[in-house]
Amino acid sequence: MNHQHHNLGLCTDLKVLDQFLNVEGQFLIDAGCGNMHLSRELANRGASVLAVDPDPVQAEKNNRAEAIANVEFAQTGADQIPVEPRSVDGVLFPYSLHHIPAELYPAVFEEMVRILKSDGYIYAIEPVAQGKLNEVMRLFHDEHAVRRAAKTALDTHGAQLFQQCDEITYRIPVQYSSWEDYAERYANKSYNTNYTEAQVRAQTVQKRFIELGEPTGFAFELPMKVTWLRQLRKTSSKNTRV
Repeated sequence: MNHQHHNLGLCTDLKVLDQFLNVEGQFLIDAGCGNMHLSRELANRGASVLAVDPDPVQAEKNNRAEAIANVEFAQTGADQIPVEPRSVDGVLFPYSLHHIPAELYPAVFEEMVRILKSDGYIYAIEPVAQGKLNEVMRLFHDEHAVRRAAKTALDTHGAQLFQQCDEITYRIPVQYSSWEDYAERYANKSYNTNYTEAQVRAQTVQKRFIELGEPTGFAFELPMKVTWLRQLRKTSSKNTRV
């Protein structure tokens, strides 16, 4: 596999996406779409999008939400995407790959082979478990293991399936107005959580957040990494399910 690395410094997810992807006219999967924020942005850039998410709480919200032009939603996981074989230009995982149970990774990548066109791609956006914000979050939600598993899945399965891998690193500016602002954002999440509001608001978490954030006015930088896999190797998938 051919590897390239790009370090963009301080940036945003959408600016990075715009620099590397031209999605106009493409049919894309937003895998683990959450509230479909990325789906909307992709549609605004001329793509047709199928947003998928297995979480029933988020699915109910998405089904009740106002329709987004050129975006459809399906409650399903990335291992069972209801599209025709070889019909998808790209699959994007926005902060979602590490939420997939590790035992499902083989099925997920098999599904990528089934649905992607020969020149299709995977574009996985993942936070890096480093930095000051991670120091705070790991006190109530330590994601080191699941993020490492996601990276391993990309490195192993991706290396087998794709010819080109670009790794794009950058840092996102994140601003909070106060401790309460931070706590509210995490306490009110309804999906992909295995922690309680009491754990978020624990005194140890509040103390560490203030220690690290107060000197900068609660301005942080979140380290990010995009893994962009493309150019499928010539292979045949046994999975012909539609």
